[in-house]
Amino acid sequence: MSFDLYFAGVQNMSAEQAMLDRGCCRLYSQLRDRPRGQLWLDHAKENPGTKVFVDSGAFSAWSRGKEIDVDEYINYVNTNTNELTLFASVDNIPGELTRTPTLKEKQQSPILSWENYLYMRERVKDKDKLLPVFHIGEDFKYLNNICNVILDGKHIPYIALGGTVGIKDRKVKENWYKQCFRVIKDSKNPNVKVHAFGMTSLNILENFPFTSADSTSWLMTSNNGNIITRFGVVCVSNVSSDKPNHISKLPKHTQQQIAAEVAQYGLTLEECSEDYKKRSVFNVNHLQDWADNYQYKGNDRYQKRLF
Repeated sequence: MSFDLYFAGVQNMSAEQAMLDRGCCRLYSQLRDRPRGQLWLDHAKENPGTKVFVDSGAFSAWSRGKEIDVDEYINYVNTNTNELTLFASVDNIPGELTRTPTLKEKQQSPILSWENYLYMRERVKDKDKLLPVFHIGEDFKYLNNICNVILDGKHIPYIALGGTVGIKDRKVKENWYKQCFRVIKDSKNPNVKVHAFGMTSLNILENFPFTSADSTSWLMTSNNGNIITRFGVVCVSNVSSDKPNHISKLPKHTQQQIAAEVAQYGLTLEECSEDYKKRSVFNVNHLQDWADNYQYKGNDRYQKRLF
């Protein structure tokens, strides 16, 4: 069973080429990354089946104190609708970057997000590719509505869960996902496909019945001198040998196993120790291998995974 792991973020063309070569799923922000996104749209034209997900960029706009032109975004996705696999609705983020949102803003946020979804849905060419987003901290009645609502004679086929980026406590995330999937299972749309925005924990993705997720971990770990291995995140940078997770501190047989995995992608540990681009190429390949060989380890407590 495979998993749709969408690689998010923009770093270097070596990693981009590795994604293209491996047939990876790609997510990009329409607000910041349209030039890189065009590479994938062009690729999708020539390679049917390529999965491309465009994010609205709502968080980036919010962090800059700007607003997204929803109509221009609708025109953009409609222009590229044949090449796009999914696109996110423009969700509302309460408050401002420099201040905590008021209670009223928090209460209104999911209502405004839903209104944006309905506005976009009426105007996009392919309604089934448009994902509404339910955020951590919002009242579960809004998730219940997303799951149970009937639009154009049917339930929404694909939804997204978001807002967990920046939450470091794994238990908080897991407990929230448990609650979300209980709501989903008890709804009239229990087999709805679910995307996890900004989810980097592979263990969590294996324990909950997500259909897809996106992550920048391939990029962030390489920038910090690390690679992602089956032994966890391991530092290989030659300028960070003092880190407790540096490869030099691992048992020799573990070092040899990591070196062998690196070699299978045509790389060496020495290259990875010196070049973040090589590390990112390795990370792309490692994560895509995980996605290609994905195994759901959860059970029917929340929802049956049918795909």
